[in-house]
Amino acid sequence: MNNIICSILQNIVISVLTVCIVTAPVMAQTQQSACQDTGFVIGFFNGVQNTPLQANVSSLELKRIHGSKTAQDEAIRYEVLYNYTNGFEDFVETFEQRLLEHDGLLEGRFELFFEAIRGEGPWWQRIVNVVSSTVDLFKSFVEWHKAKTINGLTSLFGNPPTEVNYVEHRVRIENWVLEGKKLLFVAHSQGNLFVNAAYDYALTQTSSESVSVVHVAPASPRLNGPHTLADLDLVINGLRLTGDVVSNTDNIPGYLLRPAGINGKKDLLGHGLIEIYINPNLAISSRVKSHINDALNTLVTPPAHASPGFFTATLTWNGTGDVDLHTYEPNGSHVYYSRPTGTTGYLDVDNTTANGPEHYFASCDVNKLQTGTYRVSVANYSRADSRTATVQVSSWKDGALGTKSVVLGEPTGSNPSVTMFNVNVDINQNTGSYEITVE
Repeated sequence: MNNIICSILQNIVISVLTVCIVTAPVMAQTQQSACQDTGFVIGFFNGVQNTPLQANVSSLELKRIHGSKTAQDEAIRYEVLYNYTNGFEDFVETFEQRLLEHDGLLEGRFELFFEAIRGEGPWWQRIVNVVSSTVDLFKSFVEWHKAKTINGLTSLFGNPPTEVNYVEHRVRIENWVLEGKKLLFVAHSQGNLFVNAAYDYALTQTSSESVSVVHVAPASPRLNGPHTLADLDLVINGLRLTGDVVSNTDNIPGYLLRPAGINGKKDLLGHGLIEIYINPNLAISSRVKSHINDALNTLVTPPAHASPGFFTATLTWNGTGDVDLHTYEPNGSHVYYSRPTGTTGYLDVDNTTANGPEHYFASCDVNKLQTGTYRVSVANYSRADSRTATVQVSSWKDGALGTKSVVLGEPTGSNPSVTMFNVNVDINQNTGSYEITVE
């Protein structure tokens, strides 16, 4: 099982690196800028039992459908606001147990698990032709998968995620609002339980004219925007037994008559985003598409209070007091409230009373952007003893790169007490693109 998890992580790393290599050099070579600004953000909240890689694939499919610019020629960035799903290992373990029950004929074939949770597929039919007893195995696994998915969703109703689960989303929203972005949140399945909290927080920072929600197969009866729900979504139908569920909006064909999604797969449970809800071969996809397009055409640009950069560092804290963000640039420049302008970057937002934010950005100008290590630290300047300070580092291209929190001690004035991140900026010698990592 550890090998499977490692393989998933390797795939994610490879995907991220591939995007860096393919897209970044064009920006660096055709403009005197290491990044591109966008006025619109589509934040995707993933569904139940999605790996990070699957969530990113869904976000990329939304980009394929809606493009990189609005009808008004505004650039759109797509970003996953990932919600971490517990119990994924349970799926793998149970699948292994079911395989062993069939005389070990499929022992060790863990790769089949990832296909089985989305639909039988041609590989399973080939196995059935050889070992007919596996028909019952597959049917029982589908029923178990459905029950496990429903149980996972209902457990969140009674035991909502902790504050730690929300903090990364909140700081990301804070950064977008500071930079004057229009925000559209698209949530699928379990993501709807997270998007409602994100929307509530966004409204404390910006106007309802500048943020919208599109709900897809919502697991929550509470809506903050238009929704789409298939009549044969077995997961959401299963939730009707535990409480209220929003009304169905569309009919979809039975499993045998359903066309595969753009990924070439079907979904037996009628719940998959790519297989069902944004499948261009199903009429239901037109509703989701129109809801997203309506938001893209009607949201209003909020005022900007900070500037985007090649990377940004955003500081918030949970109460009163004055917490300060300090950034040490590669050439030794110390950027903080007393010296807000550095060689490369700027502290363009400085809060001295409560909660933050504070915001540092590194310039996109290739004549200013330094390579090397930027050290991002925090200090309890005054009155913030025992406050929890959170710093998030993000890049213009890859979104949130890291989020860390620390409980502050006694005031240290202008001397930072905790280093939160080392941000490394380099130039890829083969492609000429700027690349970023965090430690």
